[in-house]
Amino acid sequence: MARLTIKEAVAIAPISESTLRRDIKSGKVSSEKDDRGRRRIDTAELVRVYGQLTQPTESTDTKMNAVDTLQNSPMNVNETPDTADNNPKVVALLENQIADLRSQFEQSTERENALITEKSKLLDMLSTEQEKTRLEQEKSRLLMLPASETHTAPERKSNWVQRLLGIQTS
Repeated sequence: MARLTIKEAVAIAPISESTLRRDIKSGKVSSEKDDRGRRRIDTAELVRVYGQLTQPTESTDTKMNAVDTLQNSPMNVNETPDTADNNPKVVALLENQIADLRSQFEQSTERENALITEKSKLLDMLSTEQEKTRLEQEKSRLLMLPASETHTAPERKSNWVQRLLGIQTS
């Protein structure tokens, strides 16, 4: 059911604003706060406590914005969904919301495609960097191998007589 502000509820319920506020405070009428901190009362709660509701006046209806009208519009308890669908104001608001939702969907699709493209580029960059790192590691591993030994004649040690006489061996 629709959720109304206190002023909207007073416009369709046979009570004053002070009575409604007093009944909310005493717990006779339940209400909740919306995300903006405004008190909201469900129309079913108004019907439960105060009985039959009346149609809102034109001034109350024009104060509500498109979202409030669709989500929180005061509706006569006896009004059927079929008659609400034939209301040109409701149809126009629904068409506007459909257009807005299509626009939002297109924007989100564009964002998603851009993110997919960016992800692909980043994965390619990562792959390139990983390949560079692998090649550098392979190169450094090859540089750390010991040099191949060349065969040279072993150095001959001199005996004690050669050292005594100072003769060098080659």
